[in-house]
Amino acid sequence: MVDLRLMRYVVAVADEGGFQRAAERLHMAQPPLSRQIRDLERELGVRLFDRRPTRLTEPGRVFVESARKVLADAAGLVEATRRAGRGETGVVRLGYVPSAAHETLPHLLAAMADERPGVRVDVREAWSAELDLALREERIDVALARGVPEREMYARATLRSEPLMVVLGERNPLAGRDGIRLRDLRGRMFCFFPRHVAPDSYDAVLGALRHTGEEFEVWENTVPQARHDRLRAGEDFTVVPRSLGGEPPAGTVSLPILDDLPTIDVELVWRPDSLSPSAGALVALARRLTWSH
Repeated sequence: MVDLRLMRYVVAVADEGGFQRAAERLHMAQPPLSRQIRDLERELGVRLFDRRPTRLTEPGRVFVESARKVLADAAGLVEATRRAGRGETGVVRLGYVPSAAHETLPHLLAAMADERPGVRVDVREAWSAELDLALREERIDVALARGVPEREMYARATLRSEPLMVVLGERNPLAGRDGIRLRDLRGRMFCFFPRHVAPDSYDAVLGALRHTGEEFEVWENTVPQARHDRLRAGEDFTVVPRSLGGEPPAGTVSLPILDDLPTIDVELVWRPDSLSPSAGALVALARRLTWSH
């Protein structure tokens, strides 16, 4: 096996047309350079150079041609490794909740594609409870979520805090208003996802609704809440973060809530103990972005 150092020596002599000039280029004395190339020729069983004048033999030309390719590949390997270490290449497995898909996720993916084009982001949609488990089992690198439980192994950053908006059917008697108070919805069914798919997020939203003292009967379904057919068909309602309220599903309208309610956060959650350089680059980028609230 010929090491890269000897390949560089032979290529330098071929490029410079002589041992002395090659030694100067390599910042070494000429006698050791000549000796090591003679030792290589002895090991290979061929002459690489004719001397006086110095010129490549036919075997020498074959060696130099192949050595140039090997040296270029080695340089590419080093650079590729360094780029991966800087988070400029690689794959990030990103999990996100349905409510982040409309605005937050596309904003992050577009910024990542601009800043780190060599990084591929593989995305999967899931509820918070499933994302929590996937993080713990290291099946995803980062979660874009609401209501992932606090755990010692996690680091987290709040990306945006959003007010809630009401979504109801466009034929609902309340649909024509500019805004709505929760007391106006008294006696109506609240459509929401089941608590077990995202316990912390469920509790945060229900807690926000109770902030004014109102209580609502909850109809639960795993279909993300703004997509419920019940909204279009009757007088039921749901609530969504403002980033989802701008384009409600067909047959529904979204209205600002006029009560002073707590906001709902969307967070980036990750495990520092297993964060790859490319995933770390995504986290750093997300924390620098300007998010509308």
